[in-house]
Amino acid sequence: MPLLALWRVFDLLVPKRMDRWAFFVHPLKPGQFTENARAVYEHVRHDPSIERWIFVRGGYRPPGLEESAHTRVQDLDTLAGLWALARCGVLLLTNSTSLDMSMAWRGGGYSAPRPWLRRRVVVNLWHGIPLKRLFAMANPAQRRNGDRNRFRRRERRHYDGLVASSPVDGHAMAAIFHPLPPSRVWVTGLPRTDFLRMDEAVLPECLREELLRVRALRDGRRLVLYAPTYRDASVARERCYRFSDIEVQRLKRLLARHDAVLGVRGHYLANAPSPFDRDRDLDGRIFELEHDAFHEIAPLLRESAVVLTDYSSVYIDALYLELPVVSFAWDADHFRDHQNGLLYDMDLAFPGPVATDFDALLAALDAALSRPANHPDPHYCMVRRMFFQHDDSANSHRLVERLRQAVAARGAR
Repeated sequence: MPLLALWRVFDLLVPKRMDRWAFFVHPLKPGQFTENARAVYEHVRHDPSIERWIFVRGGYRPPGLEESAHTRVQDLDTLAGLWALARCGVLLLTNSTSLDMSMAWRGGGYSAPRPWLRRRVVVNLWHGIPLKRLFAMANPAQRRNGDRNRFRRRERRHYDGLVASSPVDGHAMAAIFHPLPPSRVWVTGLPRTDFLRMDEAVLPECLREELLRVRALRDGRRLVLYAPTYRDASVARERCYRFSDIEVQRLKRLLARHDAVLGVRGHYLANAPSPFDRDRDLDGRIFELEHDAFHEIAPLLRESAVVLTDYSSVYIDALYLELPVVSFAWDADHFRDHQNGLLYDMDLAFPGPVATDFDALLAALDAALSRPANHPDPHYCMVRRMFFQHDDSANSHRLVERLRQAVAARGAR
């Protein structure tokens, strides 16, 4: 802590270089450099006018990163890392400074440097389109448990940009990140959705490798991707739906009838048991697609035939590919009233069947798998337009151009 206090004074005095862009690995998945940050990095990785600094912690090295004269992978939790961070004029956050820069200490504690934001261009890339209430919009109980860091709340007003996918998403992000001025929400589209639409040949090598592995797992069969959301253990009644023996057998028979498999991808905050018994239920028909094996969601979605969730915004990503979606909202009332809650009414924002019990879930999956192709109806198309202003693989390009404008404006002051 004394070291970080001294660093804050040092950071105030050291000149910043606007050609040094700081990226950060995932704050809660050690050694994983993913999602929007990875997409922006891939877009500028060969640009000689930018020095790219990818800050890691704990000695972990993300796969697929090659250091060069203009790309450095640096441990943040070292004196050299703190010096390099002090020189960076552009910060590309994935959550907040307190999470992206958190350092674990002996004894189980942690802390983070507090950079001077007004001396930099700071953009929060976030990691998706929120469906749940977060931060300023969270339910009171959830807000008390989940947003205690006052510095994190204050820093939002200093962001030069916050990325959004559409005007509707932009309004939601402005409300969630209050007191950020709404004028600083950049509706460029989310860089990571480029990985959904770009040609397979130009995907980063690590994503192509994940794509081939999930393709081998499904082995010509159709993949139903099951991605339940996170539940805060402090307020959740049950942390996941546990399928009974009879339900597992019925589900497997349905999958076999449609020559399909079920891939289970839990939330990266692994606070819940698996919905299936790993020793009994997981076999060639049901298997896990967890975060340590598949860092990105894009390869899984590209190989999916149907996406099944509860309230995870992964279904919104699926809309970008026009995939059929099903919600298994088994605890809808409790989730709405006592957990995160939802920003949108499910009848409006979810363009597929919403099942509240297992029988309804099985019927919805049967219907989705019975159709040879998904033909979006007007409701589906309306929801897709609500969440996506852009329909291409140029989101990273738009974001980087907007960022260059912000850097140029800062240099002109």
